[in-house]
Amino acid sequence: MVSSDEALMIAYRRGEAKAFDELLLRYRTPLFSTLRRLVGDRALAEDLFQETFLRVIQHAGRYDAGRKFSGWVFRIARNLAVDALRQRGVRREEELDDEHHDPAGGPDRALARAEQGEAISRALELLPLEQREVFLMREWAGLSFKEIAEVTESPLNTVLGRMHLAVKKLRASLAEHAEA
Repeated sequence: MVSSDEALMIAYRRGEAKAFDELLLRYRTPLFSTLRRLVGDRALAEDLFQETFLRVIQHAGRYDAGRKFSGWVFRIARNLAVDALRQRGVRREEELDDEHHDPAGGPDRALARAEQGEAISRALELLPLEQREVFLMREWAGLSFKEIAEVTESPLNTVLGRMHLAVKKLRASLAEHAEA
C-alpha cells in the first residue's frame, strides 16, 4: 500500500524509520535536481539536499500534518539554497547534467543531447533567481503553482508572473541558440 508523503511523515514522527527512508527515496531525484539546477553546482546541491533532510529530522515535530509535505520540504531546501547563493554570489557556471544524459542512439545523438542540455543549462543560468526557482519547482519537481507560492512565500499571481517571464526568456534564449 502506497502511503501519502504526509502519512509517511506522521509515521516517521511516531518512530518508524522506514517511513523516513521512503520520503528520502521519493524526494531524491526531484529535490536534488531542483537544487542542482538552482545553485549550478553538483557538490553544493548534494550538501544542500543532505542539509534539507537533516532539518526534516531536526524539525519533524514542527511539521503541520494538515499541509503538504512537498511544500514544507521544498521550502526548507529553497531557503538553504538562497542562503548558499548569497554566501557564494548568485552566478555560477553549471556543469552538464549527467542525470539526463542518455547516450542511446549513437555518438551523434549523444552529442546533440549534450549540446541541447548545455543550451538549456545556460538559458536557465541567465534567468533571475526568482524566475529560475519557480520554473524549476514547477517543471522539474512538479509542484503546483499554489505550492510554489507557499514555498517562496509569494502571492500566487507573482509566482504565475515569474513563470510566464521565465518561459518567455527561455524560449527567446533557446531560439537564439537554435539560430546560431
